[in-house]
Amino acid sequence: MSKTRTSTSRSTPRNCRPAGFTLVEVIVVVGIIGLLLSLTFPALGSIKLAALNAKDISQIRQLGLAHRVYQQVHSDAFVDVGLPHGGYGDTARSFSETLQSYTSTEIMRSPLDKSAYWDAGLQEDGSEAPVRRRTSYGMNNYLSRNYSPMVAIEGPAAATDRMTRIKQPDKVVCFLHMTETGSYAVSDHPHVESWSFGPQPWKLASNQIAVSAAEGEVKIQEMAKSNYGFLDGSVDTREFNRVYENAQFNAFDPNAGIPLSES
Repeated sequence: MSKTRTSTSRSTPRNCRPAGFTLVEVIVVVGIIGLLLSLTFPALGSIKLAALNAKDISQIRQLGLAHRVYQQVHSDAFVDVGLPHGGYGDTARSFSETLQSYTSTEIMRSPLDKSAYWDAGLQEDGSEAPVRRRTSYGMNNYLSRNYSPMVAIEGPAAATDRMTRIKQPDKVVCFLHMTETGSYAVSDHPHVESWSFGPQPWKLASNQIAVSAAEGEVKIQEMAKSNYGFLDGSVDTREFNRVYENAQFNAFDPNAGIPLSES
């Protein structure tokens, strides 16, 4: 009697599948990663901008402290300006030079400043060498002994060039950001009195100062934000319409009223 050999064979279940990801799964994962990155990068940009603004505010505050020390040494007199827009001017008279004895030179360049005129300079017609940017910051020309509109109209006695002549130091802007392009980029002061020559003062001001320095991008509008240092040493980030409304209401002319947006 012969024995029948039976053999057993191993079979692979039909529902088993090879290891790895399907194309659909890869696409889903890549899509999720892309979504996360799209949410992360703007957040990182905002964090970086906030850090730059914090450093800038610190520098303006140091500038204000140096100014207070200067006043104590010079019989309460304010520093002055000396760099006309587009010209060489009197560098030795500018606060960018005189305050270097009271603070570090590094604070004159804002971390928010992207101006090319630090290195390349501004080439004026007929000049032999380009005029370079010396400071990111400008001083309110109403506080100047040489460029104040009140001094030009009424003479030296009308200068508001010391703290005893200012009624509300905490309401008057002292230091601000100069524009990064154009002739005012190499100056150390604006001409605030010219901002009222039109219905949109922020547009006129933007040719002289960086109205949106705190924004991280150029915005020429009434609500654009920048960092401002006040005579009492305080620093604040404000929209343009909170520091300038018109010639009668602004934070630059010590004799003007407070902007309505502040009241």
